[in-house]
Amino acid sequence: MADPFVSLRGRVLINVEAMNMTESVGNYVKHRRVPVIMPDTYATYFVPAISGESIAHGYQRALAEEAAKEGLPVCKLCKWGYFLKSSNDEVFKESFGGMEPPEDGDEFEKAVIEKCFVEDVGGFLYAPTRGGRNVKRTSNFFVGYMIPVRESLGSAVIEPQLHTRYALGTPFVEKGGRTGGQMIYYVELSSAIYSFSFDLDTKYLGRRTFSMERAGELAIGDDERRRRLGAALDALSKFVIDMAFGAKRTRFLPIIEWESIAIAVSDDVWTVPSPFSKGYIERAEEKAGKVSYNTRLFKYAGGAGLEEVIEGAVEEAKRRAGIKGEK
Repeated sequence: MADPFVSLRGRVLINVEAMNMTESVGNYVKHRRVPVIMPDTYATYFVPAISGESIAHGYQRALAEEAAKEGLPVCKLCKWGYFLKSSNDEVFKESFGGMEPPEDGDEFEKAVIEKCFVEDVGGFLYAPTRGGRNVKRTSNFFVGYMIPVRESLGSAVIEPQLHTRYALGTPFVEKGGRTGGQMIYYVELSSAIYSFSFDLDTKYLGRRTFSMERAGELAIGDDERRRRLGAALDALSKFVIDMAFGAKRTRFLPIIEWESIAIAVSDDVWTVPSPFSKGYIERAEEKAGKVSYNTRLFKYAGGAGLEEVIEGAVEEAKRRAGIKGEK
């Protein structure tokens, strides 16, 4: 039985999105921007982006939902999408029903792993306000900022859209206030072909990592660990197919279409090359021909078959983990 490493890279067309906003300046809500350098000219562009934190939040929501379906333990706050994740004494007690945080760092990590699937997968950083030893568990999944692909850098646009709300004819408008009941505001929107990156390393899922002496030891039973691994993979499948992340989706639901995807399932760390430039699938094939850890590639290049490619990769990862056919 192996501990599969799953690496996913892709290009996705997202039209009319407000998925990652930053500060509000008066009645103006700004889209996130990041500086990106063009490889050929070294010119710097400030382009729309979607942060890794936003993507990670979406995946952890998928983990919590999958855990609820599969009967896996999730702390109170993670269950409701508040990923404060054992950050201090007060959060720990609220998350775990008033339980006192263990003094020993190893035992603290073990307790959190046992009681919360989301923190097992997504990690945490405990910094007690009363003083004492900090405890860190690194996330088992890795995400990067989504930025426009290389060919579209020079034409990436962020455009503000005007919106209004009216309260005319109601008793809630004071005379002379808010221009007689009209509120004007602007929301920045963007459309782009974004690059997408996600890696899941299952090696330490359900295992201790905090101390050098006990790193790699199981913190839960082997059967429980297989159930968690399967749930993490199922959550990834649903998360990618539905693109279940991003803000302002209730009134700015984006129009999303995957252009291409490459997913690698390996027995050790093996990442798909960056989708920032064209030909990343061909580069992945070339890389696998030179360096392989029993690496198998699953590819999608548009049209039909997206779900089959993603599910195929998930089933391959499950097979390697010894959980094929389990749900």
